[in-house]
Amino acid sequence: MLDVLCRHLPMIRLRVSLAAALALAAVACTGDIVDPDGDPLEAAMRAFDTNVAPTMQIKCASCHTSTQNPQFMKPDPTLREGVLGFNGGALVDMMDPVASRLSVYASSQAHATVGVNYTPAEAAQVTAWVELEALAAGVTPDPVVETAKITPTLGANEIDLATIGLTGSKLTFDYQPLATGMYLSRIQVDAGTGGVRLVHPLFVVWDGAQAIPDPIDRFSDIDLTVAEASTSMVGGGTAVFVDIPPQGQRSLHFKTATFANGMPPSDDGGIIGGGCKAVPQFTANARTPLQGNCTSCHAGGNQSATNATDMRDLGDDLKQAEACAQILSRVSKLNPDQSSVLESVRPGSPVNHPFKFPNQGAFDAYRASMLVWINAEAAP
Repeated sequence: MLDVLCRHLPMIRLRVSLAAALALAAVACTGDIVDPDGDPLEAAMRAFDTNVAPTMQIKCASCHTSTQNPQFMKPDPTLREGVLGFNGGALVDMMDPVASRLSVYASSQAHATVGVNYTPAEAAQVTAWVELEALAAGVTPDPVVETAKITPTLGANEIDLATIGLTGSKLTFDYQPLATGMYLSRIQVDAGTGGVRLVHPLFVVWDGAQAIPDPIDRFSDIDLTVAEASTSMVGGGTAVFVDIPPQGQRSLHFKTATFANGMPPSDDGGIIGGGCKAVPQFTANARTPLQGNCTSCHAGGNQSATNATDMRDLGDDLKQAEACAQILSRVSKLNPDQSSVLESVRPGSPVNHPFKFPNQGAFDAYRASMLVWINAEAAP
């Protein structure tokens, strides 16, 4: 059990008390017993020097000590303090240590295209260190809200949000098992009386009693408000999960799940700050292949396709930012090859989509152009 925890620690929001979690993580993953009544700052400093700094020296220093890349390996005055304070704390998240960019991005496919990735065990050590820093700083993460488990079936599925106090509201999705994972589409929230606000939804797959959260925590930036009696997609409404058991139960965790209370953080739901940052790359590299292969359905020829992903702005030079934002909802920045804009049209893909490229060569050309833009969006 302890080695399972270590493997999945970067992805699991521990539900025990922070002090107990730290003690367990330290014993299991670092061999260093942390006394919750002792000095957490000393424990945090020791964890960084012993378990985090050596990995950073091997895997980060060659790129991140120069000014050509984010220079977070610069001591300020120590390496630990420099990492903690870099760019206003952008590398660590004490309120949600598993979401710390130092472990999440450095373990992603997007980072693998430019550098050497952390192993799961190394990412776990980063998370354990950030949890110690949170304890030392007196930070108490918000409790996790978890729905009841369901066993999904092929086609339409529903997770009743009444189990977390939101009576009359539900999250629905279409489920399709893959050889080593699953494809979810039409992921949406139907809000009942009072509406809902959902922050940071996390899909969790249960392999018996073992929890396996979404490995890339793809909905971590979702802050969604849905008005009473309304429906809204979660992110882009689709997600491809790989390297997880295709069968077994599912549940949803949320950082926050409340009634809307008339104070929506976004208009009609969606992702706050969800616009593109690489619009020129989108126009130069993604626009043409999308127009050539997708707009016959997604630009008005098929109303249901346009409702799912609206590509009507692709041809307008003045609306490239809007067009880009539509396609961005179909992209996984951390694992670009898992983006539904690629996986749904790949020859041989089990994803149920009416169009697939006729051969691998045509798909590879499309994929190469799209990845230029996707990797630009994924870059720090």
